[in-house]
Amino acid sequence: MGHRFLPDIALADVAFQATSNTMNGLFESCASALTEIMVDPRTVRPRVTRRFDIRADTVDRLLYDFLTELIFVKDVDSLLFSKYKVSVASDEKSLRATAKGEAIDRERHRLRNDAKAVTMHMFGVRRTGRTWKAIVVLDI
Repeated sequence: MGHRFLPDIALADVAFQATSNTMNGLFESCASALTEIMVDPRTVRPRVTRRFDIRADTVDRLLYDFLTELIFVKDVDSLLFSKYKVSVASDEKSLRATAKGEAIDRERHRLRNDAKAVTMHMFGVRRTGRTWKAIVVLDI
């Protein structure tokens, strides 16, 4: 289903809402939205593969930790990703993900905003009928 950006949430933040018919798709949409906030994803080639195994007590915390890990890898390893494959466990307390991307190239990548952190403001994962929805606000 994808994601859409939510304007006028805060001055130093960027917010988005992601939706999907599956939990896996929701996490992939959130990761893609994070990428779009930071860089034009069309400029990021899938040259490097990084795997993530994350555990948390709740699905909200699982998404929070996953997005935080993507920001951490950007900051520490200078990697940006453009392709994601996420598998959330049936108990919604762990995930395995694969992200494909490459090292930041300031001359070739069309960089946008430097996401610094996921905030708890408005943050949450909800299911309405058959649709999963997440709202995420990032500090930039």
